[in-house]
Amino acid sequence: MKLYNHRRLYEKDTLSINEIGENPFSFFLKWFQDAENSQEIIESNAMTISTVDQNNSASSRVVLLKEIKARSLIFFSNYKSRKGQAIDKNPNICASFYWAPLERQVIFKGIAKKTSKVYSDNYFKSRPFNSQVAAIISDQSKKISSYEDLLFKYNSFIKENKNSNLQRPSHWGGIELFVYEIEFWQGRENRLHNRVVCNFIDDKWELSLLSP
Repeated sequence: MKLYNHRRLYEKDTLSINEIGENPFSFFLKWFQDAENSQEIIESNAMTISTVDQNNSASSRVVLLKEIKARSLIFFSNYKSRKGQAIDKNPNICASFYWAPLERQVIFKGIAKKTSKVYSDNYFKSRPFNSQVAAIISDQSKKISSYEDLLFKYNSFIKENKNSNLQRPSHWGGIELFVYEIEFWQGRENRLHNRVVCNFIDDKWELSLLSP
């Protein structure tokens, strides 16, 4: 199936290197708020995480961003999952956002580290009970015999622990991406897109324009 004629005009906005300022994270917050305010974007905090495992095999999947800090992003995962094990072997990862209705993309590169146990505990406690159960009973990325068996395991756990104060399993918690590069992409007409890359060098951000 050829997709030669799948083309779209990008003409909603422009991006100048001067708009970003000295702190690209502040500019990202502005773009993120635009995504939050867009009725066409269902989950503005959905980001694609790309990892490379010990066999140099690349994988990408969508996770939900849970906190934006001064120079880092935080999401949560099962540490024994494929991405968890890949990050453990190679903490260099990439995170990206594509907000199609705004014709914008943001790409982050950085080093991933586990958050503190206290941080992970606090977030786990803030989750709905059923989401806590899912984190406990799921052997993420492992093969299962059937979805029905998974539901049985889930429902059985709820029945046995419905009045319990659940504790975070040690294999589940936060991952913080300490960013050293950000690229902002704004779609433009005739495929002459605006691209600005920001590199954190010697405790400051250096900005450059990139050809589309």
